[in-house]
Amino acid sequence: MLDGHLMDQCSAEQLPSLSHVAMEILRLSRDEQASMDDLAKVIKTDPALTVKMLKVVNSSLFNLNREISSIKDAVNILGMRSVRVLALSFSLAESAKGDKGDVFDFEAYWRKSLSHAVAARLIGQAVSPRLAEEAFVAGLLADLGSVAAWRIAPELYDEVLVEWSRHERSLQEIETEKFGDHHAALSGKLLAQWGLPGTLCEAVRSHHGGAGADYSTLDRIVRSAADIADLFCHEIAAGELEAVKTGARALTGIQEDELEEILERLDEHVQEAASMLAVQVGETTDYSRIQLEAAQQLAQLSMMADVDLRASSRREEEARMEAERLQTEKIAILEVASTDGLTKLANRAAFDKRLGEEIESARTDRRPLGLIMLDVDHFKNFNDTYGHRAGDEVLRNVGVIMQDVVRGLGFAARYGGEEFVVIAPGRDEEELRTIAEDLRLGIESHCIEFENKSMNVTVSLGGVCREGELVPEEIVEAADRNLYKAKQSGRNRVEVG
Repeated sequence: MLDGHLMDQCSAEQLPSLSHVAMEILRLSRDEQASMDDLAKVIKTDPALTVKMLKVVNSSLFNLNREISSIKDAVNILGMRSVRVLALSFSLAESAKGDKGDVFDFEAYWRKSLSHAVAARLIGQAVSPRLAEEAFVAGLLADLGSVAAWRIAPELYDEVLVEWSRHERSLQEIETEKFGDHHAALSGKLLAQWGLPGTLCEAVRSHHGGAGADYSTLDRIVRSAADIADLFCHEIAAGELEAVKTGARALTGIQEDELEEILERLDEHVQEAASMLAVQVGETTDYSRIQLEAAQQLAQLSMMADVDLRASSRREEEARMEAERLQTEKIAILEVASTDGLTKLANRAAFDKRLGEEIESARTDRRPLGLIMLDVDHFKNFNDTYGHRAGDEVLRNVGVIMQDVVRGLGFAARYGGEEFVVIAPGRDEEELRTIAEDLRLGIESHCIEFENKSMNVTVSLGGVCREGELVPEEIVEAADRNLYKAKQSGRNRVEVG
């Protein structure tokens, strides 16, 4: 083991360095006064970066409907966050391309990093588009600590890799024994040194750990993508395919068909990303090959069965069913813990957690955050007239309409009683008013059928749009005040301000 902690051994000369242009882009991304024109001017000073930026914006990763030939247009389309990610990616690729080692396989390193990055971005696009670019850079840089550790002590790190190749212990265990820490922790330190957001650094630090209830959405995306990259890079057996898919769905909430599409196109996107970054990744693996290997491994297990095959098969089936039952129960418990049983919307606890996350994201990304509160008009009188079961039916119908209207635009939840809330990230005041009006009209025009009765209800809505340093209690109180104004002004109306 080295004298002292692994991170303490790192000097500026030993760590992968960013280009001058990349450092300038990072600086601009933290400057509130910086414009997109400022960013375009910096990129134009590096012809190679300009060409690569235009190449990536016209690639299938972004799937635009027209060809972009101007760096100014590319910057405006990609935005500050994406440009920062790409600048880091290109700079890192240039930094590590020339490295050579007797044991350290840089083709394998880039194959794993790009598989991780692309999988993270595609999952992010499916479950939380605002996190897609951070997920890409987190996946790309997650294993950067391995490069740094090898540069610090190449012979010692070669010993780590040789021992890891025996598949007796995890890479993190061996690294910690030899160096006093593991590569994920060092990767997180490097990102922090470059001034990247703390949420991104934490996702990198925890990408080998089990993402639990306290982990952010970004952590869960990056963790799931790490398992997928391990699968495609043969660091875990193809026979674990179903477990990896089950884990990804449980961690991120991604739909099965969306995940299948990502897995089917992952190899194509990895090769495209390698071409854009001009790095060698060696032989990649497509999804059909993994499926075939998984099937072959299952067949081999069957062939190894002896005279107790039937009993063994029965035990395996029971174990599989038990595992599925436990997994289903685990997912159900998580869903129950965060879902309102009546309306099937998110409950108050899930809303409070999501609001905190969105406020942090709004502050980090310097974008507005909208919040709508709505209240069913005269609900007590409705309950007294028709009964509580009819009242429950009203709330269920309101929940369904909210899901339909808000889907893709925000996060809907039941706040309590007949009160509901909608978090609308990145929406300005006019967009927020439009969402609120769509909710009001959708509920007003909806006919609720219950026990041969047709009923209609209306709602009052109050909305606020805020930027800067936000406090959860203050933004909720502001929306509630506007809801009160709507009710005082005659109900069945929207007040946004």
